[in-house]
Amino acid sequence: MLIIIRNSLIIAVCLYLVGVFLPEIMNVNETVAKYLFVIPVGIWGIKSKNKWWINLISFLLALIILIFSLDLLPESML
Repeated sequence: MLIIIRNSLIIAVCLYLVGVFLPEIMNVNETVAKYLFVIPVGIWGIKSKNKWWINLISFLLALIILIFSLDLLPESML
């Protein structure tokens, strides 16, 4: 269970960086930011020794964490 939570938090932080931080703060193109997320997370998903369903649950939980965290952010930060 701790593996799923740890992986989900890491993926959620990466999603936040790609979706909010890089395009807005650092003026990185959105397409480049997406590839900066997809390539490392994809390689991690392929190379991880976890079962496929653990990785899938981690990805889904990361999306849920990201949605809730973006909902809690003030409008001035988005």
